[in-house]
Amino acid sequence: MNRFDFHGHHVLLSADGVVFLTETSTLVAADLHLGKSAVFRANGLPVPEGDTSRDLQRLEQLAAEHQAAEIVIAGDLFHGTAGITPEITHELDAFIRRIGIPFLLTGGNHDAKIATLPCGLVSEPFMDRAGVRILHDPADSSDPGVLHLAGHWHPVAKIRDGKRTTLRLPCFLLRKNLLVLPSFGSFTGGAVVPDEAGDRLFVALRDRVVELPPELRGKNG
Repeated sequence: MNRFDFHGHHVLLSADGVVFLTETSTLVAADLHLGKSAVFRANGLPVPEGDTSRDLQRLEQLAAEHQAAEIVIAGDLFHGTAGITPEITHELDAFIRRIGIPFLLTGGNHDAKIATLPCGLVSEPFMDRAGVRILHDPADSSDPGVLHLAGHWHPVAKIRDGKRTTLRLPCFLLRKNLLVLPSFGSFTGGAVVPDEAGDRLFVALRDRVVELPPELRGKNG
């Protein structure tokens, strides 16, 4: 992880797309969309399973590596009701038991469509941690004096790679007091977010996170 100071907070950004809040030892990830492949299969698309196990293993390794005191998911832990299969429920339950720390959820738009979340999980609209607010939708970041961590947008950066070509990479997007995380799920897409003045983008290069220089940024929008 690489350390950055945002609005007076020491924040570690991981090349795996998560944030670690050093003040509270909170590991934050967004948009896992567990069970998305099962939802696709339920709708007739023969997509193989495997993304849930891989994503939970990555999250478990990151929590252990950074000795996290808790894990908070900034929305869209699940993709849909059809994706909550007995196999996925079993995997998630085993994961929660193994990590041995609180596993918490701020509900996303996909989670809201599920009547009863598995494994006794309860979603909250937001969570506050030592002056940092964790939520799902960036549109709900209303307090200008608080650093907000959000998901939902699945941000992707365009990087100029010649006159006519661009490279696209998942990124962290910092917009004023809002830090939007890339999607953590391995079976999720991404979207280029239209630029606003002052936006800063951070991308993973190998195992490091670096700020993307303005001169390398393709026009987003």
